[in-house]
Amino acid sequence: MLLEMARLITIQQAEIDRLKTLLPSIKTNKKKIDAQTRERRLSLITKMYRKQWAKALFENEYQIAILNQRLSATGLNAFQPDFESIQILKGFK
Repeated sequence: MLLEMARLITIQQAEIDRLKTLLPSIKTNKKKIDAQTRERRLSLITKMYRKQWAKALFENEYQIAILNQRLSATGLNAFQPDFESIQILKGFK
């Protein structure tokens, strides 16, 4: 009985292997995989920096308001914080 089960399993496995060869496989080259990985990492790093930037702005909102009042009283342009991710991400190659 065990021999019969082993024979049936072998036949089924051979059929599975035959059907797998008929399926089209998705082939991506190494360069494309590396580029996708790099893009995902840069996206994650950018998202992390944006969250930290928003948190820092929220925590220092009062000081920025005081600074803007002083700048406007002296006739200078108000401080407008801007997140420049391009310069930060140049180091990640």
